[in-house]
Amino acid sequence: MYSFKKIILFLPSLIFGFFSSLKIFLYKNNILRPKKYKTKIISIGNLIMGGAGKTPMVEYIANYFISQNIHFAIISRGYKRKTKGMIVAANSDNYLSIGDEASQYNKKFSKKAEIIVSEDRNIALRYCDENSIEYAIMDDAFQNLTFEKNLNVLISSFNKPFFFDDRFPMGMLRESKNNAKRADILVYSNCSKNISEQKLERFKTKSEYYLKPKTPILYSFIEYKRPVKIFGSRLKKDVIVISSIAYPEKFYKYINSKYNAIEKIQFKDHYNYLGDDLKVIAKKLSDNISLITTEKDAVKLCEFQDILSSYSVYYVPISVKFFDNELSNYIE
Repeated sequence: MYSFKKIILFLPSLIFGFFSSLKIFLYKNNILRPKKYKTKIISIGNLIMGGAGKTPMVEYIANYFISQNIHFAIISRGYKRKTKGMIVAANSDNYLSIGDEASQYNKKFSKKAEIIVSEDRNIALRYCDENSIEYAIMDDAFQNLTFEKNLNVLISSFNKPFFFDDRFPMGMLRESKNNAKRADILVYSNCSKNISEQKLERFKTKSEYYLKPKTPILYSFIEYKRPVKIFGSRLKKDVIVISSIAYPEKFYKYINSKYNAIEKIQFKDHYNYLGDDLKVIAKKLSDNISLITTEKDAVKLCEFQDILSSYSVYYVPISVKFFDNELSNYIE
């Protein structure tokens, strides 16, 4: 059964791979040439479709730049926004105008950085050059070959390592795992804190097969912080958990360790909540039951004050930590 499914998906996978490989071939053989900018570009990307831990890594670098008083921008496509073209985010922007990830960056870093959304990353990079922005953190740009990168960071979930996956639709990879060779650094995200040396060695051996020689391999984990209020009174012990992130299992596990999760409601990745969705959820809440969610979801829920403001609604912030070698050590 499994083998038959693989056979059925093999041809579509070849066709998908042909088009992604053609673009790479054109750039590799200088038929197409990437643009060069004065602004230094740090690309954060992945091979898999869906979440791999890019957003926390973008925030890690943003916090590093803030600590060093570096003038920087964060550039995102603004996935699922209702607008078009380049937007330099303002205080009035929200997830509908700039997308959920960019809205999260805007709420956290707008006083220290330019938050830019643009389908065409080169338009945003020209803006950075014209405004003498020293660094641009490019969110989800591993597949974008139209500009030169000063540091190309590949993120792979430790629980779903790229070397065990296949190209879509046989697997969930956007392109061949052999293209991991473009990475200057490989970062494994969402690692457990107690990984054995033997497992780390196995990951190192399997990863190095696809990487350039001497490519650094770093290991990171998520640290959950104290919940933050969106609406209402104190956080109750009994909670309803909602999320619209790609792989929420670790988040749910953390919530289960701290609270009594009486219901978990999972929406698809980047889901734009409707008022009707939240009215249904609000009926489940009470003086003794809170709503708790992720930081990415919080930027959407805060727009529904008319429905949720009389209830206890919280989100859990996260940050990235590294085991030994820090990603910031490779930023020049």
